[in-house]
Parts: sequence; C-alpha cells; structure tokens
Amino acid sequence: MNYRRAVVPGFVAVVAVTAFVFGPLVAGVSLASESPATLSQEGSIQGASASFPAEATIEPADYGAASYYLVVPSATAEFAAVEGTPTLAYTLEIRALGLQRTTTHFLDSSVGSPFEATMSTATLSDQSFERDQYDARLSLAVRNASGQRTLAARNVTVRVVE
Repeated sequence: MNYRRAVVPGFVAVVAVTAFVFGPLVAGVSLASESPATLSQEGSIQGASASFPAEATIEPADYGAASYYLVVPSATAEFAAVEGTPTLAYTLEIRALGLQRTTTHFLDSSVGSPFEATMSTATLSDQSFERDQYDARLSLAVRNASGQRTLAARNVTVRVVE
C-alpha cells in the first residue's frame, strides 16, 4: 500500500473534522484556553443629562471617490454616577435616507463626567442626494440587562456638502 497517497486526503479529513467540531455548529466546544469575558450590562447611570451638536454633515470622499462620509460630532453626557457596567448608545437616524448609525460605549465606575460620546465616521455608498439637508434625530440611551432608557434626544440637521 502506498502511504504517500493517503497523506493529503488524511490531512484534509483531519482539518475538516477539526473545523466542524470546533466551529460554530457544535456549541460548547472551543480550542480557547479560557472563555472570553462576557459583558454583563448590569448597571445604570444616575442623574444624567446631555448636549448634542447642532448639525452633522455628509461630505464627499477625497480624490473623486464615488462615496461620501457621514460625519457626526461628539455629544457630551454628564452624570452623577455610573453603577455597574451599562452601555451608552449614541445614535443618529435619518429617516428620509433609511439610515441609522449607532456607536456603543462601554462604561464603568471609572468613567468621569462629563463623558464625550463619539461616533465613528461612516462611509456611504455612491448615491445622489436629492436635498441639501436632511432632518435627523440624535439620541443617547443607556442599555443594560433590564432594557434601554433614552437619556436625551434632539432633532438636528444633516447638511450635504458638495
């Protein structure tokens, strides 16, 4: 029997079985030495208020690229205390474009007040904007194990810069 011919199919079989057993189809089996830390989202924010930017912008990408950037300035949240490990969601919704963008910040008792909630710049695909500006809604919400509570919300204008 020629063992050299069996090496490649044997190796492929070992890789396929390993991928199947340790993949997402079989729960509870992992090659990791320790399980990753889970986010408890237990906690709350006490005495919170927020201030939002007056507007956001949609700007063309550099060098004639066929896309745009959605730029949302930071919001500032002030709170008396953070208990546990809640999350703070900073959301922008532009209904006319069917667009919603959320950035989640993970908080704990070491976070100082005021807290600057940022939103990463988003790339929008090539599309024609029918208007020079759009109505949008910015909000800050606390999420924890018991649900979500909106701290503050504001209507803003999103300007399209050409």
